[in-house]
Amino acid sequence: MEKRELDKYSFILGMITAFCEYVASGCKRMALSPPMQKDDYSMVVKEANQIIEKHGLVYYHEHNLDQPEDNRVEWIMIAASQETIQQYLALREKGFSPMDSLSPFMTC
Repeated sequence: MEKRELDKYSFILGMITAFCEYVASGCKRMALSPPMQKDDYSMVVKEANQIIEKHGLVYYHEHNLDQPEDNRVEWIMIAASQETIQQYLALREKGFSPMDSLSPFMTC
């Protein structure tokens, strides 16, 4: 892995670890990884899922299909329960954007 990829890899996994700690402590109902390109997601998905599961949390991979293909980013949604993920998905099904769908879950 090149230094640049290693730096990006370390940054993404570091942020996921920090966000897992926020959710696991009860400060937030949901958090999300930094936005990633498809290749970034592929690079970190295995280790990210292990970190999330180690904290006793659940996750959802948001593809963000709302954007044109050349402008898409991907996130890993991190939540304390599958119910929270389902509530988020219900808002997405109603046509809310990813950011608007996250609003109810981001407050302490």
